[in-house]
Amino acid sequence: MNHPDGLPRTIRKGQKDKKIEQKGHTHAHSGATTCQDEHTHLHPGVTSTPIHTKDGHVHKIWGNTTFDDEHIHYYEDYTGPPIPLSNGYHTHYVKTKTTTNDGHVHVVKGFIEPSKS
Repeated sequence: MNHPDGLPRTIRKGQKDKKIEQKGHTHAHSGATTCQDEHTHLHPGVTSTPIHTKDGHVHKIWGNTTFDDEHIHYYEDYTGPPIPLSNGYHTHYVKTKTTTNDGHVHVVKGFIEPSKS
């Protein structure tokens, strides 16, 4: 699911993304992309740990979609700020576009799985 080198494209081997802490919670995410060219792709994965912002925090979300219709797509973006839920949990919303492959793009959007901070 991740980049072929096991790292997001913005991080080179041996280099850490200085914005992303290696401590803290993560969120699972999954779902189907929007339908384009008569097909969808799945986008399973896990977010980065928190990236602190003035609105609380966000998470980086990235990966490859599943291989459908003889191709994949890559996506990389950040979630929105935390959305409080009951019992100390929260979620985030994400909406981003995939790379263009096979002449089209898909949209990845929705709420990621709840987590406690």
